[in-house]
Amino acid sequence: MNYTEGSATIADGKAFINPKAKLSRDATIAYARLQPGIKNALDATSATGIRGIRYCKELGLEEVTLLEINKSSYGSLKSNVESNSLKNAKHENISVQEFCNREQPMKFDMIDVDPFGSPAPYMFDILKVAHENSIIAFTATDTAVLCGAHLSACIKTYDAVPMHNELGHEAGIRILIGFFARLAAQFNYGVELGLSFSYMHYMRAIVKLVKGSKAALSSVKKLGFAYKCRKCGWVGSEQGPFTRISRCPLCSSEIETSGRMWLGSLIDDDLRPELAKSMGEVMGSDKREYKFMESLALEPDMPFYYSIPKLTKLMHLPSISELVLAKRLVEAGHVASTTHFEKNCIKTDATIEEIKAAITSISKNGA
Repeated sequence: MNYTEGSATIADGKAFINPKAKLSRDATIAYARLQPGIKNALDATSATGIRGIRYCKELGLEEVTLLEINKSSYGSLKSNVESNSLKNAKHENISVQEFCNREQPMKFDMIDVDPFGSPAPYMFDILKVAHENSIIAFTATDTAVLCGAHLSACIKTYDAVPMHNELGHEAGIRILIGFFARLAAQFNYGVELGLSFSYMHYMRAIVKLVKGSKAALSSVKKLGFAYKCRKCGWVGSEQGPFTRISRCPLCSSEIETSGRMWLGSLIDDDLRPELAKSMGEVMGSDKREYKFMESLALEPDMPFYYSIPKLTKLMHLPSISELVLAKRLVEAGHVASTTHFEKNCIKTDATIEEIKAAITSISKNGA
């Protein structure tokens, strides 16, 4: 059966194709269109090859290299490259590790790792074929691990303690980015976040490498810990190599601690005005994708958020609309908006006391 997406038409054959990951591919192309100087790319875990084929055709690359270790899937990949008439595409039936550890490995302007499960086993090796200003895009579908359902697996794979609560999705993507930042620092690279998000069953991050010990150290210093108090609802975070908070600063109760994780930006602020427009040009008529990317571009870029139903339950009050609460906080001079990470939640620079005061006022007096 043929499947068409963007400028590529492929036959799935014996390789896996996930139409629900279209947003991941569209968003990467939308981001890459805004970055100058991308001439070649590596699709490290190709399967059908649709990702690398689209990159080659829609970004006007001089060359794309597609890797697939599974022999049956590689047959589908080879056929799809040929049917899309790509003369500037190379493909190999080889593992990522073997390819990246050749005696004189090729260097790539953009590298994409989109495996089934965790990208962790590939990340150290793909840094060997990167260079200064390389764009690295990676996907994790082991969201249950990153969101805290399997504590020991997260510690083993990412060397971090996850959050198994409403903060899990943002904590998960920050753990994923933090893991990569620590690896990149070993190669003397810092990371600049271009775009990251959590969508359906996967998490996606796109970063740019910055060469130098200062950049590497600067990125590592952006790692730290997140905290959540179950009793009063306080949420906090702090950068640093050690946890310095053991009890809630508001009610002195024991707190949940998660990390280490990335506490820096999750999106390039300079790209916000252009990203939704570029996404609209890439995705065509898919209004759901455009709406998602438009809301993502407007989301405040600060660590974590508050669940309104959880807070109103702690306060023994009926739940209220997060949109009404966000509006009230904005009117009071704060930054406040909904977040794509979790329903019925808001990101805001207001303190929890100010949030609770606004909730109480709305509950008593209405919007």
